[in-house]
Amino acid sequence: MSGSAPRRGSYSGREVGGAFVALVGIGMIGSALVVNPVVGRLWQGVHAIDKADVQLSYCLWALALGAGIVWLGQAFARARPGGWIDRALVIALPLSLVLLGDRYLLVEFGLPLWTHDARLHYRHRPDTIRSLARAGRPDQVISINRYGHHDTDYPVAKPAGELRGVMIGDSITMGDQLPYADTFSAQLEELLAERDRAHASHQIINTGVHGYATYQEVTVLEESMRFEPDFAAIGFCMNDVTDPSVVKRGFDGAAVDYHRVAPSSNALQGYLLNDTGIGRLAQRILGRGRTKAGEQRDEMADVRHMAENPDDPEVARAFGYVLQDLEAMYETARSRDVHVVLVIFPFTFQLLETDTRAPQRILREHAEARGVPVLDLTDVFAERVYDDPEVLALLQRKGYTADQIERFFGWRMREYFLDSDHLTRKGHAVVARALLDHLAASGLIQ
Repeated sequence: MSGSAPRRGSYSGREVGGAFVALVGIGMIGSALVVNPVVGRLWQGVHAIDKADVQLSYCLWALALGAGIVWLGQAFARARPGGWIDRALVIALPLSLVLLGDRYLLVEFGLPLWTHDARLHYRHRPDTIRSLARAGRPDQVISINRYGHHDTDYPVAKPAGELRGVMIGDSITMGDQLPYADTFSAQLEELLAERDRAHASHQIINTGVHGYATYQEVTVLEESMRFEPDFAAIGFCMNDVTDPSVVKRGFDGAAVDYHRVAPSSNALQGYLLNDTGIGRLAQRILGRGRTKAGEQRDEMADVRHMAENPDDPEVARAFGYVLQDLEAMYETARSRDVHVVLVIFPFTFQLLETDTRAPQRILREHAEARGVPVLDLTDVFAERVYDDPEVLALLQRKGYTADQIERFFGWRMREYFLDSDHLTRKGHAVVARALLDHLAASGLIQ
């Protein structure tokens, strides 16, 4: 009819395309309402803490990318063909989908407690919380502070009147499978507060990192001088001699182990391999067949071989590197007028098999020749585990093997050891008391 209002024609192709792009962006934004720490807590419970960081990352990326794609979709619908909006959309839409897909892969795989470091292979991921679910206690957590230490927070500058110590070492020092309060660092701090009246406060800094070798600890001690310590305790575990990176004198080219951190001396490459979803997927595929239990079995075999064969050329060569590292740490402490003590942690088989203690002798003689005091805890733990000399002598007379005797005293062993070398809270208490007595004997406390 000639008097009717003209009808609007159908939507143009650009308007339909722009609407589709905007819907994709809205979908991205909507996914942020599903994948985030709050929702994760609802369906994962206490385990959600292990992925809260990657869930938050996904949520923020989804909101930002989704908003950008919605805007581009609306702009595309209004813009003239062939303009910069078209070119921007061709790049931005697939790139946003890839980036968000990568963030989702991170949600699936999570990030380990450790982050890549171009100098040291890996460090603790700063300001990170992870549950102790792998130790069977998901309600307890490991908290890493801003410095990458399994410790509470504290200022860099030492307050007036404070006694400060730095604990250098690997997973035993760090307190693997334990919350911070159970570590000997925390327990020593408590003992000092009760015992020492010469200082207004006490700060025992736990710099231990799971799996660190002595060459890494040299750098950690150098970095720790900024905290102005009065003393340093270097924790030495027997696997410090057998770690593959000790012989290689570095980590480039090493295989990815159960820390799930691919080695690289390039920071960008390290990030792409370790802190992206695609990188973690590649590690999962390449790491099939390798387990922590399997690596621990290999570690135990290597440590036993080293302890029983100290004159083996390969063992002697590795020991040479380790002793060089220890000497470097002694010199770092001396150059800053920092009292240093070597603390030797045994493997459980060494408590009974005294003929496997050659490593302790080598370490003790090397330290004492350089004027460094040594706390060898091998006999200390042996006396606590095998606390009934008469029963022990009887079993030995009857011809029981070392393994059989160890199983007989297994209930005592479990009081102090979580496995072949890591300590329980009670084991850490033994270390804290030994360090307290050493500080008193050295005149550092009153």
